[in-house]
Amino acid sequence: METSEILIMVVSMLLSALLGGFGMLLFGGKTAMNYLIVKASRGSKVLLMAKTTFGWRSFVAKKENNTLTWKYDKKKLITTIEDGDLSRYMRIDMIFVDADKPARAIQLKDGSLYPDDFDPETFNNILIRALTRPNADGNDDLKKMLLGLIILGVLILIGVVSVYMKLGDLAPVVASAVI
Repeated sequence: METSEILIMVVSMLLSALLGGFGMLLFGGKTAMNYLIVKASRGSKVLLMAKTTFGWRSFVAKKENNTLTWKYDKKKLITTIEDGDLSRYMRIDMIFVDADKPARAIQLKDGSLYPDDFDPETFNNILIRALTRPNADGNDDLKKMLLGLIILGVLILIGVVSVYMKLGDLAPVVASAVI
């Protein structure tokens, strides 16, 4: 197998992985993209959940000292934060704000991670919930099945590559026998 063929195979696999990731972001909606933006900022941005007239929407807010700057309907809004306003959500900072009164954050009750009218199941990734929920009988069948599929995929890939290499070695022999 030549290096150009290996390079083509690696590039095609990388391209398919990137297209799959893009598809997951596309189906995950804007909240998934905002989460990744905040995660990549390493603490300089905050995931802001704003209560609008049509429900909860996610935004990315830039953190500067004790203020957050964010855009809603193409207007730049500034929210003042105090100690304890920021909560942690999947290892990032998150805050809840009413879009009609954006000057201050919504105060959470002690021990509460979100406001009463916020539905966290709507904004959790269904796959993460499915993979991390505890099983009643203690078996993690889904994780075992995924691991088995990954191992099977790797074995099939090794088999296909070895057959391809054997066919490449046999092609000159077959061609000389026919001639």
